[in-house]
Amino acid sequence: MRETSDLVNEMLIEAKKAWLVAIAVGFEDETKFVFSSRKQPLKELNQLVEKGGYPIGLLRFDKENSTVQGSYRPFREYENEEWVKNYLAGLLDNAGDIIALSQQKPKFSTAY
Repeated sequence: MRETSDLVNEMLIEAKKAWLVAIAVGFEDETKFVFSSRKQPLKELNQLVEKGGYPIGLLRFDKENSTVQGSYRPFREYENEEWVKNYLAGLLDNAGDIIALSQQKPKFSTAY
């Protein structure tokens, strides 16, 4: 797997041509997202990876007028894995919820 900074840079480059882009981070029983619209996406991704998450690919949302179209792209480490394509495609079934999550403030863990 590439460095998390490389994955975030890939997301931010993609985001220049999209309305919203997110990295899908898979866990055993859930999926978390790191959004291109966040102020500290690298910090968020690093926290998720430290908690055992695997960055799988990008979800891209393009908006035209009032219509939002979603698409996905696995990271190159997973591009030949059929299960990843099914996984990411399934996430798009929840596009409205994912977009709503992007509007919420992130919850960072605080180390004392």
